[in-house]
Amino acid sequence: MNGTLAFWGCLCALAAPDAAGPGSKEAAPRIVIRLNEGKAGTTVDVTGLGKETLAGLARLAPDAEKWGRVLAVYVQRPGKGREGQPAVLGNYRIEKDVLRFEPRFPLLRGITYRAVCNPAGSKPIEVALLLPKPASSPTAVVRHVYPSGDVVPENLLKFYLHFSAPMSQGGSFRHIKLLDARGKQIDLPFLELDQELWDPTGTRFTVFFDPGRIKRGLKPREEVGPALEEGKRYTLVIDRGWADAEGNPLKETYRKTFTVTAPDDTPPDTKTWKLRPPTAGTRATMRVTFPEPMDHALLHRMVWVEDAAGKMVAGKPEVMERETVWVFTPAGPWRPGAYNLVADTRLEDRAGNSIGRPFEVDVFRPIERKIKTETVKVPFRISAK
Repeated sequence: MNGTLAFWGCLCALAAPDAAGPGSKEAAPRIVIRLNEGKAGTTVDVTGLGKETLAGLARLAPDAEKWGRVLAVYVQRPGKGREGQPAVLGNYRIEKDVLRFEPRFPLLRGITYRAVCNPAGSKPIEVALLLPKPASSPTAVVRHVYPSGDVVPENLLKFYLHFSAPMSQGGSFRHIKLLDARGKQIDLPFLELDQELWDPTGTRFTVFFDPGRIKRGLKPREEVGPALEEGKRYTLVIDRGWADAEGNPLKETYRKTFTVTAPDDTPPDTKTWKLRPPTAGTRATMRVTFPEPMDHALLHRMVWVEDAAGKMVAGKPEVMERETVWVFTPAGPWRPGAYNLVADTRLEDRAGNSIGRPFEVDVFRPIERKIKTETVKVPFRISAK
């Protein structure tokens, strides 16, 4: 007998439920397939195969393909059969009286799976399995859309949209609208990139205005006009039809109304920043006040504190008062001595002006292929008590 026939002969003997002995009134065990949610993840468990069957399976090589002939799991496709459909990948093992299938990738909630058990001498047993979605609060836009103020410059560069849970991605701009004071939708105000700009958590989405309608002298601005105009009022609308990563719509439509002032072409200048040094021996906060709102996201990673040796001081930054205040709480007590507030020169204000360089640059100037990372240091001192 060749290897394949030998395997199938063994399988047929093993997969059938163990029969009761001669003269016994005890019925063969009933095969049950169910989901088992444990700390290590969700598995598909089969009970009722019988001790002899499980012992025989245990003696087989741990080959997923062979074990899959006894138990296989598929994603259920509405209106379609399993023909030609690959089974879910995973590993098999036996624990006590249970044949256990552990998927290579976690089973998704809200998706129906079909487990198929093939005991020899019987029709296949098929069971639909579903991990229900957990009850949760609808996703909502949280805190603020940044910039958080209700007055912005005409050449505003971008919005940051923050959500309370991960969102679905792709086609996001269908759910974002900009309306004028009469409620009329502004035509194509944003730069709609194919590669959407999400943070790693999927909870922050960056929306850029079309730079061609911001920079003076460019054709889109001359032909269509700026997306925002000084002296006018607008409303940013995020409609509730936008689904989160679980497929649930937003709790409600979000609206942010704001007024537009003159364009801001002045680069940020660290000489205008006001520092309030903390007290030595305490974990008091260090406070930096800016003369204008700065970019919310960049403030969290492009401003920090170094000691006299150039070592970054550990701690937590916060952005407050409509992005005009940066507050730093150290991980440990301040020591007396010299320090520097350090800012990456790529730090921007709301209009995209970076330290020492305006956003409104000569568009005919050659593009720098390599972006240089430079910093500016603002010295301060913490005196001993």
